[in-house]
Amino acid sequence: MSVAPASGTRSDRLAALLDERELDALLVTDLVNVRYLTGYTGSNGVALVGGVGDLRTFITDFRYVSQAEQQVHGFERRIGEQDLLDEAVAALPAGDVRLGIEDQHLSVRTYERLREALPASVEIVPAGGAVERLRTVKDAGEVARIRAAAELADAALERTVQDGLAGRSERAVALALEQEMRRLGAERPSFDTIVAAGAHGALPHTIPRETKIATSSLMTIN
Repeated sequence: MSVAPASGTRSDRLAALLDERELDALLVTDLVNVRYLTGYTGSNGVALVGGVGDLRTFITDFRYVSQAEQQVHGFERRIGEQDLLDEAVAALPAGDVRLGIEDQHLSVRTYERLREALPASVEIVPAGGAVERLRTVKDAGEVARIRAAAELADAALERTVQDGLAGRSERAVALALEQEMRRLGAERPSFDTIVAAGAHGALPHTIPRETKIATSSLMTIN
């Protein structure tokens, strides 16, 4: 696991990366990437980051005004309609702009809507993976949180196993494991919990069943 240098904010490092790609701004639409850059955890928001004029703009709709005030700092906060694109276009600097988009996340419909809303002076450039490139290198705070999450998951699994598995259904064990993780402070599981006995555990991404776990079953818990 690589650790990022402490200097500069995440948005500053992204702006430097955009300069390398000769982009004036990046429209960040993937919510995981928006959260990484801004701290926002809601379900509707986009961010604009660019070196031109130190562009740092976060946009959401009226439902998330209070949440954005609490979570988003270092960005200008703007309120738009629910699709947010018109407000994002309005936030761009005037003149010729090379605008990067997260093409691996943007739907065709959203792309077409964006293209219609942008003036002819704005060139859309595929720039998928820019934020993900930053995310691959963890800062010290992320490393600490990853370590804490692993320790929490280990503790939750140990407690669940101590309560016994035989005679309980796969689903009951999965629910108990998730409940224990939340009790210990987890926000939520990072993915759907897998609890599978015997041959059922050989199925990729299997779903816990109401089937009772037999004594001495080989268990897959993930």
